[in-house]
Amino acid sequence: REEGPTRKPLSLLCESISQISHYTTALNLKNTFKMLKACLPGLYTFIFPATNELPRMIVDHKKHAKMWKRKEIGVRIPDDEVCMALLKQLDTPLLCAGVPHDGSGPFCVATALNEFQSQVDFVVEAGERNLVKSSVIDLTGMEPEVLREEAGSIDDVLSFY
Repeated sequence: REEGPTRKPLSLLCESISQISHYTTALNLKNTFKMLKACLPGLYTFIFPATNELPRMIVDHKKHAKMWKRKEIGVRIPDDEVCMALLKQLDTPLLCAGVPHDGSGPFCVATALNEFQSQVDFVVEAGERNLVKSSVIDLTGMEPEVLREEAGSIDDVLSFY
């Protein structure tokens, strides 16, 4: 499945299910709302079809910029008090990408900045963080598709379908 010129694993960090419903068609099904209510905030990224409210994406190429409309988007409500405080202050979701991490030891902003300095817009220093990968579930098709099973229990999600 392609998402624009190159497949980018981007997701929206949202403060609430209400924000998720603004940018996706997630709440068109009653069981989906119940599942989101039970699992979020938590260790899940859910991929849903995007609504027209989702802004166009811009990709810079060597000679020009290309714009495209994402047909789907990953959404999360993180179970992290620092991230949630930031989202509440912004009152808008953040578009983010995961930072590669080998999983050895806590995550340190200084180390990430040294490695990804030219690729990040901003960082929030909140001390050393335990990095926990979310489970990723694609809900764009007729049946849920588990793309990555990590910290979030897949059985908790699938019990709603």
